[in-house]
Amino acid sequence: MNTTNTDSRRSHNQVNATAADSAPARWNRHPYRADRSAPISLLDAIGYGLGDAYSGGSGGLVGTYLVLFWTRFCGMSIATAQSVLGLSAVISGISSLVFGVLDDNLFRFGVGRRFGRRHFFILLTAPLLLVGMLMWVPGLPFVVYFLVYLLWVAVGQLFASAYNTLPGEMTSSFDGRTKLSTVRLLISGASGTVILWSGSLVLSVFGEHRPAGYMVLAFGVTLFCVLAVLICWRTTWEMTPADAGFDRYMHGGFRASRLGLRDWGRRMARMAGEYASTLKIASFRRHLAIYLLILTASDVFGQTFLFFVIYDWHKSAAFASLLLSTGIISVPLTPLFGVAMTKFGPKRLYKLSFAGCLVGLAWIFAAWRLLGVLPDAWWMVIAVTGVLFFFCAKGLAGYLPWAVFPFIADVDQLVSGRYRGSTFSGFQGFFRQCTAGLASVCVGAVLGLVGFDSSLRSQSPLACNGLAALMFGWYGISIIIAWIIVRRFTLDKRTDAIALAEVDRIQSGGAPSDISPAIRSIVEDLTGQPYGR
Repeated sequence: MNTTNTDSRRSHNQVNATAADSAPARWNRHPYRADRSAPISLLDAIGYGLGDAYSGGSGGLVGTYLVLFWTRFCGMSIATAQSVLGLSAVISGISSLVFGVLDDNLFRFGVGRRFGRRHFFILLTAPLLLVGMLMWVPGLPFVVYFLVYLLWVAVGQLFASAYNTLPGEMTSSFDGRTKLSTVRLLISGASGTVILWSGSLVLSVFGEHRPAGYMVLAFGVTLFCVLAVLICWRTTWEMTPADAGFDRYMHGGFRASRLGLRDWGRRMARMAGEYASTLKIASFRRHLAIYLLILTASDVFGQTFLFFVIYDWHKSAAFASLLLSTGIISVPLTPLFGVAMTKFGPKRLYKLSFAGCLVGLAWIFAAWRLLGVLPDAWWMVIAVTGVLFFFCAKGLAGYLPWAVFPFIADVDQLVSGRYRGSTFSGFQGFFRQCTAGLASVCVGAVLGLVGFDSSLRSQSPLACNGLAALMFGWYGISIIIAWIIVRRFTLDKRTDAIALAEVDRIQSGGAPSDISPAIRSIVEDLTGQPYGR
């Protein structure tokens, strides 16, 4: 195993050295870097991670306060506000598909070669975010709020399509990519928490029933996000066009031409083919299934846990909110997750996190059944520690898909010959929006079927049991299915190094058929396709 890793690093370093020597000088300046074997420093990781301060911070702001602001100060009904948010899931999913393929192919155009296919979209995000301030100005026509929110959602996907691929673009090192993903998730979680705490402080000063406090908070967060995005744009880098498989565009071998309606139709069909081809990669299929199962289960848990505490545990909404806030425990644990990812690999950690989630669920279920049996003090200890244990395991399960994602495009490069990280990001984002919307519909349908009514002070036994069955059943079954899938997941530090070494060998002029049977077996398991036969 050690010999394989050493040979892989040596081969990769030699190829990168050659690329750095032969690449034009302009490809060695921002936003490009020909040598991807250099170690990632902590400052590099912080610069990259600040980009997710935008996602975590603005997402927390909008998710917590926007509907409240619209209904209190902008004349919207709750149904209208929720309809705007629901429609945004459709727009978000469609825009992720468009931006994913567009970003991966931006080297075909001069603007992409000049500013970088990833960094052009990141830079474009900064000024567009300022338009989002209009969502927080009272007294505007409804259509303005609607269009600005749709723009805000689309800009989020524009940024994500480029940002999610940067770890794979910046370095070929497993440890370096893990460091980038770990710092990113740490900053995202911390920024979301700090912004919510800041919101509490600002609203206590200006008052909850005046728009000024919300506007100050929103404008301040938006300016902070713009600054974070600009720092990310300036401190990160990406592959050169040659390393990404776009050599002919470097030398002027491509000329843009006018496109007619039929040409655009062909391009749309080609885009659909690009996305369909991602599902041929076995590692991506497994990763996507695990990712969707984990995050959708978390959606359902988040939508039902508050009601479970109020109606099944018979506790206050304040106590339920306090329990939910303990989910912040995963933020200080994130660096430990990163160390464990490097040392043990994703497969073992997935199994550990899944086992922890199931134990945590059983613990919470036991607290429910022991309510009224144990003394209140003992019950409180059992309930709170069970929730804390569950959130620790849930935090690890939520961390792993994002830590694994940067390595998927390495496997695809063996098949496609290009680094298509944004295509994978776009397709993943599309499915994520679809399953999130589907989960919301299912939760509403099930709760309606059992007669649940949140306007009542208490629920019928059928409604209480149905609520618990939905929360425990959906999460538990999802985790069990994900556990079964992860048994076939073989992408880790060793196999990724083998995939990168094979990519380097092919880019250096080697033939796919000149591969040892042992390496071919690993490559075929990663890709799910015949290789070099």
